[in-house]
Amino acid sequence: MAKALEAGVKLAVFVKRHSWILAFVLMFGLWEAATYWHLIGRTLLASPREVWEVLTRSVQSSTLDHNQNVYIHAFYTFRRALTGWGLTVVGGIAFGLLTGSFEALYIGTEPIVEFARVIPPVLALPLLLVAFNYGEPAYTWTIVFGCLPVMTFAVARGIRGISQEKLELLAAYKVPGVVRGFSVVMETLPSVFLGARLTLTMALIIAVVTEMVFTPRNGWALGALARDSEISFDTPLFYACVVVVGLFGYLANIGIRKIEELLGVAPSGNETDKV
Repeated sequence: MAKALEAGVKLAVFVKRHSWILAFVLMFGLWEAATYWHLIGRTLLASPREVWEVLTRSVQSSTLDHNQNVYIHAFYTFRRALTGWGLTVVGGIAFGLLTGSFEALYIGTEPIVEFARVIPPVLALPLLLVAFNYGEPAYTWTIVFGCLPVMTFAVARGIRGISQEKLELLAAYKVPGVVRGFSVVMETLPSVFLGARLTLTMALIIAVVTEMVFTPRNGWALGALARDSEISFDTPLFYACVVVVGLFGYLANIGIRKIEELLGVAPSGNETDKV
């Protein structure tokens, strides 16, 4: 009886710590069941085995003669997303610090930022394609257009949320400016990381959607590959694109969260409501 109880406790602890593994197992189990018993037609849903075959075939095939190589398309898509995201983080921190530090500037720019962040970035793509002669920068700056208001708002709200009493107390005790500056940075970091995580997901979504709307000149684009495979009812290839995008976004967000944990600046649960 004692051993059974101990085994039950260990199982409960394992489930609590590794619940994400069970969630993935359940998801893939339902997916396999839906395709095995033909609950959903093959034109709408490919089996996990078929998707895995596409992914392994992409590893084994040549990148020069195989234009359906998922990983090469993903490389170019992720590069566009990360480039746009990097510019967004740098620009968002700069604009956020500027607008958040001055109340009049914050009040004046807040309506503009709110207005800009609800505009679908895909609406800016045609203009940017013409402006950049249908080159790669058009996709990068479309990502920046969509993500920059969110990043700016997150940082500005973080600056506005800094405790003024703490700053006044540090000034009253004549704490060196370097220490006060470090205190401000640490107070702002949770908002910076929150904005970075939100905009990373947005950057990936915008990159894929813009590629689906207009294929880049070099032809390497995961969004375009997913669109073409969907039109031709190549469902295994389509879901392979979906899996690669989802896995990259998941791992990238985990990476940012790990950095937050290492720095001890993970935002509280209600921080998302401020953005």
